[in-house]
Amino acid sequence: MYKLNLFSPILCRPLKKGGIPGHEYSGDIVEVGSKVEGFKEGDRVVALSNGGMAEFIPVTIIEGLNVIKIPPGVSYEEAATLEPLSNSYHAMMKVNPSKGENIVIYGAGTIGLGIIQCSKAFEVDMNKIIMIDFSDYRLNIAKQLGADEVINVGKKDPYVELIRLVGSSPFMYNPTINFPNVDIIYDCAGYMKEFKDSIALQQASNIVRPFTGRIVVHGLFEDNISLELNSMVVKQITIMGSYGFTPVAVEKCLELLRTKKVDQSKIISHEIPVDNAKEAFETKCNIEESIKVIIKP
Repeated sequence: MYKLNLFSPILCRPLKKGGIPGHEYSGDIVEVGSKVEGFKEGDRVVALSNGGMAEFIPVTIIEGLNVIKIPPGVSYEEAATLEPLSNSYHAMMKVNPSKGENIVIYGAGTIGLGIIQCSKAFEVDMNKIIMIDFSDYRLNIAKQLGADEVINVGKKDPYVELIRLVGSSPFMYNPTINFPNVDIIYDCAGYMKEFKDSIALQQASNIVRPFTGRIVVHGLFEDNISLELNSMVVKQITIMGSYGFTPVAVEKCLELLRTKKVDQSKIISHEIPVDNAKEAFETKCNIEESIKVIIKP
């Protein structure tokens, strides 16, 4: 949205001119409508709606979904990460990962790192969790959060590296071809124009194992792309989209924050005052130095 003015209608609270962004935020209730039940002035809440970058935000409450009380012991900063964490859980569960499977995550941003944390917190007994990204800084955070292996796609060929890390199996239709033993790939990178020569979905389609391989696409795309998908057809793999979250995901991830089973402090790389919002967005665009940038009043 900031770089290319994409997705603004679904990410902003509209005004007569322009709109107010911010859909991951926390704060205090200062006024309650006459028909609202279960909330009162002074409640600490996290809200999952648009318009968060304002002093006061009107919210129409959808029970159990978009306004949630912050549990004791959870900071405003941690609470503000509930929405992306719920996205991570929702994406992870799209394909019901099973014991002993190898998973690969493209994109060590907020969502990709959240998938690692959710996998660990819910004790999904994977064989290996492998993170792929361009940023050594983000890959180091992925290791801290529980990734078994990391691959810098700008320095090494993921196909070759994955065969080294998890082994390979011959393709039934052509035993001279071997594919890495990768069961699930989460594409949390999508497509960014500055990385025009690297399309995660294309790599994922080429890499994932035949027949039982599953790809979940959660990253968004900054432009139309061209894909060669004969590999998808011949290998008979499953590709599905993932977007947003469900009430179940929000409930489970709120409990993860409450019980400290996830450590969101590791993904918060910067806290910048609202008066320096432009600096915050520019910092966020630099993947070598940032992950989650929080704008604070």
